[in-house]
Formats: sequence, C-alpha cells, structure tokens
Amino acid sequence: MIDTRKSTAYHPALLLVFLVLISAVAAIVFALIGTAVWFFTDSNASLATFAAATTTGNIAFIRILQIFSTFGLFIVGPIAYSFLSGVKAKHYFCFDEKLNWNLFFVVLALMFCSNALLEWITALNQKMSLPDVLHGMELWMKQKEDEAAELTKMLLVMKDYSAFSINLLMIAILPAIGEELFFRGGIQNILIQWFKNHHVAIWVTAILFSAIHLQFYGFFPRMFLGALFGYLMVYGKSIWYAILGHFLNNGTAVVMAFVMQKQGKSLEEIDKTQPFEWYGYLISAIITLILLIVFFKIANKEEKTISYE
Repeated sequence: MIDTRKSTAYHPALLLVFLVLISAVAAIVFALIGTAVWFFTDSNASLATFAAATTTGNIAFIRILQIFSTFGLFIVGPIAYSFLSGVKAKHYFCFDEKLNWNLFFVVLALMFCSNALLEWITALNQKMSLPDVLHGMELWMKQKEDEAAELTKMLLVMKDYSAFSINLLMIAILPAIGEELFFRGGIQNILIQWFKNHHVAIWVTAILFSAIHLQFYGFFPRMFLGALFGYLMVYGKSIWYAILGHFLNNGTAVVMAFVMQKQGKSLEEIDKTQPFEWYGYLISAIITLILLIVFFKIANKEEKTISYE
C-alpha cells in the first residue's frame, strides 16, 4: 500500500509542516486576490465597507473570499507542495492511475445508500453532552456550530441559477477536488509514510479532516466520510473515486436546497427531515458494508489483472 516513489529523505513530520505552511501562504495570497476582485467588481465595495463585509452578511464578499481562499489553501498549496517535493502532481495525487468505471458506479451507489447511516450517526453526534467540568468547552462548541449553521443558511439562499452555479462551485466542486488533494492526497500520503500503516493514516486524516471544519456536532459523520474517502483512494489507487464521493455528498445538498427553494419551501423546512425507522438505518449500514466489500474486490481483482499483464 505504501508508494515508495512518493517518499523523501525528510521526516514525515517536517513534510506535514511544509505542506501546511505552503497551503497557508497560498490561502492568504489567494484571499488577498479574492478581496481585490471584490473591490473591482462590486460597485458598493470600499475601504469603509471592507471591515464590516464578513460580519454584516455581505454574501457576495463571503462567496468570493471562500472560493479564492479554498482554491489557494486546498488546491494551489498541495500542488505547489508536490512540485517542491520533486514529484509530479499527477503522480503524487494518483491522477495518473488507470480508472475502472465500474468503481465509479459503486461509489455512486455507496454515497446514495449510506445517507440513512450518516443520518443516524449525525443524530447520535448531536446528542453528545460533555461532563460538567467541560461545560465551557461545550458552550464554545455550540457557539461555533450555530455560527457555521447561520453562515450555511445564508450561503444556501439561491434565487436563480447564477447563485446555484456559484454555490455548486463553492460548496461541491472546489471542496471535492481541493480537500481531497490536501487531506487524502497530501496529509494521508505523508502519514502512510510515517506510520507504515494505511488504516492508521486514514483514520488520523479523517479526524483532522473533520476537526478543521469546527462543526463539532457533525464531527462523527464527517469523520466517517473522511475515512470512507481515504479507503476509496487507497484501495482504488486513484484520488478520483474520493473526489466523486465528496462531490456527490456536497453537491446533493446544494441541488436539494435549490430545488426545494424553487418549490417555495424555506431553508427551515428543508432542515426538517423525517427520520428513518430503526431497520432503515440497519439496512443502510448493511448495504454500505456490502458496497465497500464490492469496491475492494473489484479494485483488488483489477490490481491482480494488471500485475499478471
């Protein structure tokens, strides 16, 4: 499972620091570029309105800043890291591996059938309660969760196809490509070199992936997704399967929010979902496990076929 061609003489801890620093610099640079774009494209933009743009709910500014900073942090940063590491980006991030289209269909079914399981994990996560000694931390976690929920609601207001297209780019396409490059392609690859165990690397990366979102009452379902994407990349030998799964997860939420708003429903109504019966969650878990096994078997069969050739 470990690709020695991606190894370097440096300790993986240094590689992690290097990746994070390069990505942080890229995020700052592109955030500044995004701010400049906002100044030149928004007739109401000025130095006086800049300071209050993020706090007063200036959606245009928030969207531009989100798109540019995401592009810098999660796409430009990891690609620059691979370039400076002396490894071609298409190889480092497993873009050059042969694709099996049967696996794409399995990923499609996997993301659809795991919805109920994710809903159950989310429900359990939201019931989480910390001990009294950590009451202050719990209040901070709830505050961050409420802030994230409020921002998400503002961004998901889509009155036309233009707003829908921007949201699809910002919420689905860029995060699917970028976060997979940074976490699965970057951090997970480095941790595999460090731990020499892809299972440990996958789960540590999944924990970091979930933690960085600062939405603690959605921590476990996001960690589950992170681990799922990690296994898809390791066993599928290509990052494209993880990108597809990530895009389907985020893109479905954007499409459903847009369609339901077109039907005249509010975001509050969209949030109200009918829970499944207990056996619905069980069936979802069983089918998800079966599809994962199918994915692993198809990928393993293809690997053996290639080795025989």
